[in-house]
Amino acid sequence: MLVMGINRILKLVQITSGGKSYTCPTQEINGELFFIFKKSLHKVMDFTSEHTTELISVGGKIIDRKLNK
Repeated sequence: MLVMGINRILKLVQITSGGKSYTCPTQEINGELFFIFKKSLHKVMDFTSEHTTELISVGGKIIDRKLNK
C-alpha cells in the first residue's frame, strides 16, 4: 500500500494497493494524520514516499506541493 496524494482541504488521501487506486477519508488524531482503509486506521506517514504530494490551502490559494516528512 502506498499513499500517492494527500488532500488536506477535502480530508482525503489517494492510495494504491494491489494495483488498484482508492480514495480514503482521513482523520487527525493527536496531531498525526490517519486514513481509513478496510475499516482500519493507518498512519499516513507510514505509507508515503518521496513522490507523495499534498494539496493545501494557504491564504485562500490552493497549493499542490511535495510532502515534507
